[in-house]
Amino acid sequence: MPVRVRIRIKPLKGTKVGDVVESTALLNTGYTGSSNEIMIPVRLSEIIGLWPPPMDAVESTYETAGGPARFFVVKKGAGLMVIEESDTPRELVVDIVVSPMEREVLLSDVVISGLEMIILDAYKGHWRFRSDPEDRVRRSARPELW
Repeated sequence: MPVRVRIRIKPLKGTKVGDVVESTALLNTGYTGSSNEIMIPVRLSEIIGLWPPPMDAVESTYETAGGPARFFVVKKGAGLMVIEESDTPRELVVDIVVSPMEREVLLSDVVISGLEMIILDAYKGHWRFRSDPEDRVRRSARPELW
């Protein structure tokens, strides 16, 4: 089972600024970035008011496992928080990449690192925060498809 976590997304742009949506997100170390990026399906972007894309969204082409694909990027489009018991809340401002083909939320390697998450066992879905005791093992959340 891949590692998935419960998250809270709070849009900072678009038509529903300040609303909050909870979902499950897949930790995807193959999704490499240079900024705090998360990829979300079009359906979720509609719910948080980022579809159709706001005027400041940028159309970009990304290389994917299936070849080049076109996405819309909303820079600093939302606040992201991991919903987990923790002594230190993990929260980031993230760029939202809207995907017409993805069905679940994906966290990039930069976001995984920024949230201080460590994958312990990718097959079993075990992970922990960097600040957790070394014997602490957290379990993957169930997938949520949009």
